[in-house]
Amino acid sequence: MKILLYLTIGISSVWLQLTVAPLLEVWGTKPNLVLGAVLVMGIFWMEPWLFIYAALAGLALDVFSHGILGIYGLSFFCVSFLARMTGASIYENSMLFALLGIFGLSLGEGMISLTLLNILDSSVPWWFWLFTQVIPNAVYNTLVAPVLFIGFTGIAKKVKFLEL
Repeated sequence: MKILLYLTIGISSVWLQLTVAPLLEVWGTKPNLVLGAVLVMGIFWMEPWLFIYAALAGLALDVFSHGILGIYGLSFFCVSFLARMTGASIYENSMLFALLGIFGLSLGEGMISLTLLNILDSSVPWWFWLFTQVIPNAVYNTLVAPVLFIGFTGIAKKVKFLEL
C-alpha cells in the first residue's frame, strides 16, 4: 500500500511539475515541486526507502526536463540523505525550522546539480547560475513548502500507516 501511495505522489508531483509549475513562473524562476515533495517527505515522514524514491523521482524529472540523465537523480538521492538527517534533528513539527531546512536543502541540491553539470561541461558558469537560478529557486521552494506540508499532513491523516 505504501508503494502505491509513493507512486501516486511521485507521478502527480512530476505531472504538476510539467504542467502547473511553468504557470507559476515568476521572473524566470519556477518551483521544483518534485524536490519539494522529496524534502517534505524526508523531513516529516522519515520513511526508510525515501532514498530510492528520491533517485527515481529525480530520474523521472531528468527525463522530462534538461536531457542529461542522472543529474537530478544523483542530487535528489544525496539531498534525501540530508533531509532525513535534518528531519531527525529538528524540533518536532516546527514549521520555522522545517522551512529553514528546506531552504538549505534546496540550496544544497542546486549546488550538487551545478557541480555535476560543471564536471560534465567545464564551460558551465557556476557562480552565475548559483546567483541567478539556484538561490531564487531555493527561496521559491521554501515559499511553496507550507502548501506541500499541509497537503502531506492531510494525506498522513487519511492514511493511517504513515506516522507524522
